[in-house]
Amino acid sequence: MKKQGFCVCVPACMNKAESILCAFEQCHTSKNMIYFTPFFYYSRAKLMDIVTSKPISWFRDFIGVGYRYHDIYMNVIPLFEDKVPAYRLWKKTIDWWPDDEIKLRFVEQSDSYWLIIYGGSTYKGDNTGFVKKVQVSDNYKRFKAGYENKAILRFGIYKENPKKKDHDDRRYNLEILKKSKSVYDIAFLKYEELSPESIEWQCIEENK
Repeated sequence: MKKQGFCVCVPACMNKAESILCAFEQCHTSKNMIYFTPFFYYSRAKLMDIVTSKPISWFRDFIGVGYRYHDIYMNVIPLFEDKVPAYRLWKKTIDWWPDDEIKLRFVEQSDSYWLIIYGGSTYKGDNTGFVKKVQVSDNYKRFKAGYENKAILRFGIYKENPKKKDHDDRRYNLEILKKSKSVYDIAFLKYEELSPESIEWQCIEENK
């Protein structure tokens, strides 16, 4: 059923809750995060050179992505199981990214797509990106058809409530964090059409 305009399809390991929300996309996870020390003594131009020349550190340790439709602009919501690490990750990375430099890519490959988010911060010297391979769903298609050249990026917490019984459709709780970014650079791509020199192709090859 719908819950405040947010839809999720849960992964197999959480399949008993899939009637709660209907747009959650799930895939493989692994811990792969590198943090960088800020280079405060460089000029902005020098920082830009450092960030753009530094390889992107791809973060994959989140459980999926959700879409929220009933705000003014559609929301894209990477989903995590634990609030504190997710909040700290946002504050260390995306919180510093200028809105107009954030890239949101959906690279379609057969019946799946790669969600790729990157931007970086010249001020923090950060060049983190986010990547997850997920199944194409009706909710993804709905977002693709109606996002209106702008989306709101937020983190969400989606986890099991141990107080609820297995048969309870409310067994899983969703919390959407307040921090957000407006994303304007959004593209839907085909894997077979990517250039090997593109960030998207290199990201997928690195994270297969």
